[in-house]
Amino acid sequence: MKKTLEFKFPFYRFAGLDFYNCYASVYLFLQGSTVSNVDYYCQAMEKKGCNECWECADSLQEKSERLNQLFGMIFDGSWTTQRRSFSGTQTKIQKELAEKYDDFEGKIASEVDFLAGFTGYSYEKITVEFKENIVSAINADVPVIAKVKDSETFRVIIGYEDDALIEPDYRPIEHLPTIDDLLSYEKIEYLCIFKEKIQPKYTFSDVFKAMQKVMDSDFTEGVSYDIKHHVFSGNVTDLPVAEVKKRFKRFRELMDIVPNLGHSIRLPFGDKALLTELGMDIERHREFLATLEEQGHLLHERGYMLIAISTTIIDLELADSDNFPWDKQGLVHAAAQIYDSVIDCDLKILLAIKQAIQCNS
Repeated sequence: MKKTLEFKFPFYRFAGLDFYNCYASVYLFLQGSTVSNVDYYCQAMEKKGCNECWECADSLQEKSERLNQLFGMIFDGSWTTQRRSFSGTQTKIQKELAEKYDDFEGKIASEVDFLAGFTGYSYEKITVEFKENIVSAINADVPVIAKVKDSETFRVIIGYEDDALIEPDYRPIEHLPTIDDLLSYEKIEYLCIFKEKIQPKYTFSDVFKAMQKVMDSDFTEGVSYDIKHHVFSGNVTDLPVAEVKKRFKRFRELMDIVPNLGHSIRLPFGDKALLTELGMDIERHREFLATLEEQGHLLHERGYMLIAISTTIIDLELADSDNFPWDKQGLVHAAAQIYDSVIDCDLKILLAIKQAIQCNS
């Protein structure tokens, strides 16, 4: 016997086969999601890497990316709301989240409960009789998520043929399972099967509160202001070239992620149809969405400016013991002012989040 579901829902290329990458694609399938852009060329599908051509705009690939960013933001905010310290040590919120999710299975249990409750699906965790449950689910046109034994990865099952399991095309993720990694019943630790639609247990209020918690913690700790102090304090332009370059090498490392942060905070909130499907009142949160679009764009562009300026300062051909030249001091002052505007972006985003929470209360 054989049955295979018509499963053409892509996976997010940078996430690997973690739980919410698998669930994003399964969710799109369960919803019967459709898009206008179904015929486009993607070199990442040919294992050539993403070249940011954006031919996938308004496609299922973009929806998968939006969902992954949204789901990831809910649990740790690492690509959206979270900031890194100048010293490289964990911030308070990073420590708190690391301790909260130190136990992998506890973390997964939280993710499954929240995402199922947020998207409005009932689910069942299956630890026995895998074949019977998989066959039953596939026959009911429901794909199955399987936890791989001795691993922190998951797989999606879209069909069966006798004793063999059929998986989807996981492209364009970067590290695809090999032939030796193909899923079998013996490699399954447990199954997650999502069933009928239910009243959502969680709402966007819970999402906003997760965002606020991360950003409030970083501002209370003064993470961004500490970076500003270490890079620009002490009349930095009066210091020897070696010290200025040392500061800006670390500053560039920290700014490398800012363009991604700007892009990633806009992305989950850019598809109004998807947000409506997930329960957001678009009209009520129009100002919130506009703020994230505007400030996320500014973060993206200003991040690149700071990378460029920092690189220019680092590459100056000057003796380490020289004083920093007066005709290059404008680079440092420009970097300081642009970084102030980055902090301002974060403050405006945090204010918009708090106002969104009030709108829902």
